[in-house]
Amino acid sequence: MNTQLLTKYRIFKLQHETPMPGHSATWTFKSLAGEESHEFDSEAQAHEWVAENPEIMIRCREFVIVPVYHLVLA
Repeated sequence: MNTQLLTKYRIFKLQHETPMPGHSATWTFKSLAGEESHEFDSEAQAHEWVAENPEIMIRCREFVIVPVYHLVLA
């Protein structure tokens, strides 16, 4: 059995949240509102998508491109 690890990339919006009074604020990853979870073959492709979709990205000025791994058994 041949095993392969594929790397895809996803874009997440960073959202600053303060859970309760007296607790420290945290940054959380949120999916882009109104968008399906796009997966990209490279980080460069994800950056291209960001550049081509300013109307979506204007709502998420803080974002991160995260590698997502998929284990494939063939």
